[in-house]
Amino acid sequence: MRAEKRRSVVKDGGTATAAVSISPAEYPVLLKEVYKHADMSKPRNLVGMAKDLPVADMEKLLLADIRVNDDAMRELAVQRGVVVKDYLATKDLPPERLFLGAAKAVPPEAKWTPRAELELASK
Repeated sequence: MRAEKRRSVVKDGGTATAAVSISPAEYPVLLKEVYKHADMSKPRNLVGMAKDLPVADMEKLLLADIRVNDDAMRELAVQRGVVVKDYLATKDLPPERLFLGAAKAVPPEAKWTPRAELELASK
């Protein structure tokens, strides 16, 4: 959405480096542009043109089409671990007792739900 807004700002003569914020009024218009440019299968009408869909349906289809690889998941796990470690360091825990374990990617299960596992052990 921000990339689409940035594209329209540049088209209108603005700069691409400016901070981009999206107002609630702009959201449906930008979402429609993102949906139109997305390389995915879309519902078609009788003529074969992509149907105009409500915002909720466009969001649902776009979110379902997002593909995330194992490296991105591993990087997210490391980032989350760093945040937890930094938080614990602010609570006066000795830094030599805080460390990050290796991030592991596990194969998805049939009833998979997003979760994080934090293992604490004393030495």
